[in-house]
Amino acid sequence: MTAILNPVLRREKEESFTDYHIRLFKNKDTYHIDTKTIAALLNKDQGTNYDESKWRKDYKQYERWNDYIMSKSLDEEILRKYEEVRLQSEKEKIRTRDQKREYRKSITNQARFEKIKDDVVQAIVNLESKRPLRFTFPLPATAEKHGLALFSDWHFGMEIDNRINKFNKEIFDQRVEHLTNKVIEYGKKNHVSTLHVANLGDLIGGLIHVSTRVQANEDAVEQIKYVSETLAEVLAMLASEFQEIKFYNVAGNHGRLSPSKNDVGIKENFEYLINWYLEARLRDIKNISIEPEQDGFIPAKINNQEVVFVHGHYDRVDQCVTRLPQLLGYIPSYIFGGHIHHNYEKEYGSTTVVVNGALVGADDYAMQGRFGTKPSQKFMVFDDDGVEATYIIRFKNEN
Repeated sequence: MTAILNPVLRREKEESFTDYHIRLFKNKDTYHIDTKTIAALLNKDQGTNYDESKWRKDYKQYERWNDYIMSKSLDEEILRKYEEVRLQSEKEKIRTRDQKREYRKSITNQARFEKIKDDVVQAIVNLESKRPLRFTFPLPATAEKHGLALFSDWHFGMEIDNRINKFNKEIFDQRVEHLTNKVIEYGKKNHVSTLHVANLGDLIGGLIHVSTRVQANEDAVEQIKYVSETLAEVLAMLASEFQEIKFYNVAGNHGRLSPSKNDVGIKENFEYLINWYLEARLRDIKNISIEPEQDGFIPAKINNQEVVFVHGHYDRVDQCVTRLPQLLGYIPSYIFGGHIHHNYEKEYGSTTVVVNGALVGADDYAMQGRFGTKPSQKFMVFDDDGVEATYIIRFKNEN
């Protein structure tokens, strides 16, 4: 029994009895022991008295099933690898499908936009024969002053009837007529020769909010057609009074093609149709120039002042004075915006931020938030030092 004293024949501390049993039989030639010696070792470890055949037959059973068990484990590994490959393939299919869906969505939006553009062009052709614009070239100016008319947040297409405001198509027409008359009055009073007209966006109600869609009485395409024609008539009247008209068009957020801002890009906006419409409708009026936006803002110069026109949905009032100069490479004297429906003006160092009021007045959103918004627009006069005078053009609330 001297072999029993060999350390390799002892059961290791962390070794299970089954592993010990298998190790002894599997290595009996290496250990130079026979099956009887193994039986004695196993019986001693377990405190049993089985004969050699019992332990030998148990080991034979292990040998019989080991290859099968190993093959099953291998099959499971193969299946696991196959499942990993299958999952990766499914993920790739989903990624490809999503890419195709986004591409189709982009193509659909582009096709829709082009169809709308064609409809607008056709509408212009039909209008020109029935309703030619009234225009006579203005008399020479007696002075060289610049004026700025701010148009924003007209929200045509909405119908409002609340405690402090009423708004519909008829009232819209009345307010635009009043606005035009006041711009002419203040421009003439201040001897303006060059009139800058800045559309700061949201001239239509659009379809982006549930409350907006509920209040809309015309769809977005009809809204943009009506507003564009209204602008054309206003600009033709102004061009008959002032030597030069410079029109700037910034798209707002209510004109985008989808209620979800994540579904469309910056350029997929109904209000970009305004420029196409005006360029075609006003092509024979030579003292009107039209400046489109790029990337949501328009830098311009009024007299000798550097200015920027924005809508305001990308530019918080307190942040635009630091962020826009980073894009422009210089500090503008004025930033003009709309969007928040409040008459507002504040100096931030070298830059003055001017926010235009809303022609639409208080809507459901304003009433729910208890905002006492009064309908208004602005007209400003510039001299060599900047803004010389500001006129708030107010509109009567019908209620």
